[in-house]
Formats: sequence, C-alpha cells, structure tokens
Amino acid sequence: MGILDKAKKENILIEECGEEMVTLIPEDFILDPKYFEWGFSETPEMKLRGKIVERLLAAKALLPSGWNFKIWDGFRTLTTQKLVYQDYWDRLKEEHSDWSDEKLQAQVEIFVSPASHDQAFPSPHNTGGTVDLTLIDENGHEVDMGTGFDEFKEASYSDYFIDSPEGTQEYKWHQNRLLLRNVLVEAGFTNYWDEWWHFSYGTQEWAQQSGKEKAFYGSTELC
Repeated sequence: MGILDKAKKENILIEECGEEMVTLIPEDFILDPKYFEWGFSETPEMKLRGKIVERLLAAKALLPSGWNFKIWDGFRTLTTQKLVYQDYWDRLKEEHSDWSDEKLQAQVEIFVSPASHDQAFPSPHNTGGTVDLTLIDENGHEVDMGTGFDEFKEASYSDYFIDSPEGTQEYKWHQNRLLLRNVLVEAGFTNYWDEWWHFSYGTQEWAQQSGKEKAFYGSTELC
C-alpha cells in the first residue's frame, strides 16, 4: 500500500496555509543531504516549512543531553522525486525481471511515492511537511537503527523488531527507533509505518493518521 492510499481513500483535503519554507542550518541539526550526494538533487540545501523546523527543535530538546537529529531529506522537488522513483524501479526490475509492471509499481510505492502533479494529492516530500532523519548520540555517532536510510526492505518497517527478545541486538534497534519516534510524536509528528526514518506534520498523511479532516500543507511547487 502506498503512502497516500489511505488519505485518498478517506478523501483528505488540503487547505493550504501558505507557510514559508526555511533553509536548515548546521547550527540546529546535523545535515547530511543524501539525495545531493547520490546525484538525485542539484543542491545540498535542505528546506522545510517553518513550523516543521520549530517542532524539530522542540523534539531535539527532549533527547538525551548532547544528542541531535541527523537530517537526510526534507522538501523534495518533483524532479528529484521522479529520479528517486525511477532509480528504485530500475533496481527492482533488474532484480526481478519476471515481475509485471503492476507488481513493480506496487512494490516501489511501498517506499517511494510517484512524482505527483495532482494538487489534490501531492507527493508528501513536495509539501515541505515531511522529513527523513535519524539520531546522533553525544559522541557524534549515528545511532544504530538496524537498517540504513532508504534501505527498502521489510526490516525498515518501523515496528519490524517489536517482538525481539530483551537483551538482543534487535531489541536495542527497536528501542532506538522508539526513542526517535516518541520524541517526534510528542512534538506533533506522525511516522510512516513502513519507514522508521520518515516523519510528517501538516500533510495528508499526517492528517489521516491523526484523524484530522484536512491537511494544511500542499505542494509548494504546483501552487
């Protein structure tokens, strides 16, 4: 099931609030623009809606002393979205040459939304209301979550390790994911269940999960 399927089914509307985007700065967070590094974006600059940044700073204050967020991605242009989608499609096609286009599409869209030009249902990252991130500990080390960013497999599902026995490495991975999720949820975000690193506020995905009738962040590129 794709990230916006439930929002579409429930016909979550968008009442755009017009909030400006702001550029993330290294004084606030650890910045690691992966899509620039991987050649999917032309700029290392990352942006998010202003209230998103405020909420991230509020969530950061809930972390253990000296900890921070490492941010991999925020606002994503439709061009970047298309490149990420096509890259994953091509990799899956190479691995599963016998799959039909329908099966490929279903599998790709578990993790990557298509570059939507529909203002009624924009790609989540294209709204500036979705962020991909992880935790950095007091020693500057990335906290181990069991899988990496954009590691598109079941082990990246947020609760994949939920039943792991206490004391195991898998249990620790789940506790690390819980810490990330708990501080962000307390700050108002929702987590996409198939990606432990993906959090939203103000988007249709957020509205659907939060029981809201409307979202207030639409595409900043299509308006």
